[in-house]
Amino acid sequence: MMTENVFKSILEEYAEREWAKYADVPEHVFSRKHNRSMKRIFSLYEKNTRKFKNYYAPAPTPTIKFTRKNIMLIILIAFLAVLAGCSATYFISQSFRGEVYSDNTELFFINTENCPTTIEKKYYLPNIPEEYEVLDKTSSPFYEFISYIDNKTGKTISFSQYVKDEFTSFHLNTEKGKLVELDKNEHNGIFLDLSSEVINSNCFIWDNGDYILEIGSNLSKEELLNLAKSAEFY
Repeated sequence: MMTENVFKSILEEYAEREWAKYADVPEHVFSRKHNRSMKRIFSLYEKNTRKFKNYYAPAPTPTIKFTRKNIMLIILIAFLAVLAGCSATYFISQSFRGEVYSDNTELFFINTENCPTTIEKKYYLPNIPEEYEVLDKTSSPFYEFISYIDNKTGKTISFSQYVKDEFTSFHLNTEKGKLVELDKNEHNGIFLDLSSEVINSNCFIWDNGDYILEIGSNLSKEELLNLAKSAEFY
């Protein structure tokens, strides 16, 4: 009986004999007519390639000459664009300056010199009523935040403390409210009233010399300002 190994060796020997017939085959020599035809084909291909390359080449980018006339035109266009797209008004108080837009106001702190770079004294509100419980709380070296809620009435109070160097400006939603400058305990502040006939919505932000403090609530203006007056530090 023929084994698998014997059958494999027979096939290998037969394959070697067949391939040996083509081992010494001389190199084919193409005719002159074939060579001339191929040269014409490659010449035509190269010519068409150069043609299409020039056709699809990108147009040169025009350079701008910064003449006096062009510079004045650029300045005029930029100025008109600012007039068309910018509807801000400005105000300056003792502690803040602001840019007032149609739907928000960006406040900037005026005095940031010689202020703490981290929160060294943590402020709190000692007069929070007993029925309020802590809703949320966040603490970092540069920012303190705590909020309270009265679950029975739905009234809320939030209190924030900022390091001036880390929060040089912030935005307030003033689309339907106005900023009013107020003084609190000899410190200048900004009061924002967004109240409607249905609900109170007030915010008071002030500079106590070292930090920026902020109270937001749906309490009345008087209640909110009384809380602000009570702010103390640990």
